[in-house]
Amino acid sequence: MKKKLVGTVLGQRLLDASHFLSLKRIPAKNPETASMVANAILADLLVTRLCPTGGTFVDVGAHIGSIFSSVHRFDTSIRIIAVEADPQKAKYLSDRFKYCTLHGFAVGEQTGTIEFYRDPDATGYNSLVKGHSERQVAISVEIKQLDDVLGSEAPDVIKIDIEGAELGALRGGAKIIATYKPTIMFESTELGTNAMGYAPEMVWEWFQDMGYGIYVPDRLAHDADAIACETFLDGHAYPMRTLNYFAVHKDRRLAVRDRARKILNISV
Repeated sequence: MKKKLVGTVLGQRLLDASHFLSLKRIPAKNPETASMVANAILADLLVTRLCPTGGTFVDVGAHIGSIFSSVHRFDTSIRIIAVEADPQKAKYLSDRFKYCTLHGFAVGEQTGTIEFYRDPDATGYNSLVKGHSERQVAISVEIKQLDDVLGSEAPDVIKIDIEGAELGALRGGAKIIATYKPTIMFESTELGTNAMGYAPEMVWEWFQDMGYGIYVPDRLAHDADAIACETFLDGHAYPMRTLNYFAVHKDRRLAVRDRARKILNISV
């Protein structure tokens, strides 16, 4: 049912209601999660409206299309490019969302084939990173570098949510990112080094080297400095402050701040 509602007016209204109820339940359920819940709502709102009219939005780890369909609903002039490694999801997205340019493979540092781990009980956690679920099934999928996938495309906003494999996607898209300096929303949730050899401090360092700063969603519209590596890592410890972060190139910081203010109706 959830998949069928994605991209519809009713689906958007139900999502808005879900956000409202999640905030209302915080005091009674667990007040320590307040920051994470609020930032999750802000992250979804910001990432779906940051792309300028006529721009290009890239969704890496498209899942069931909830993010890029919200982008399209907000502004149909935006070009949508999506990447989804799960063959079943990729076919579904390609069949349903005709306005989307869909690439049905993984992205990372290398090219060729790679093992992709599907979890039938929680497909939102499918990943190139092997997890702990005994139900996971490994399949072989094609993997490419994001630079090759996008070619001459000029992305304005990139969303990356691939369950711990984000650094590989970034490294494989280094030329495109260095050239066009897109705003990037990425997920980062676990401390330590994962099965692919990636750790959150490596992500922070990569962005630093590329001239980017990292911001928590509730600071994107404000005159906040980019967070230090220690702050970034601290945000991964319970109670987590956020699951998603925004990386903004130093040359685009003021423009992104001002657009975020407009989205959130903040007057200064």
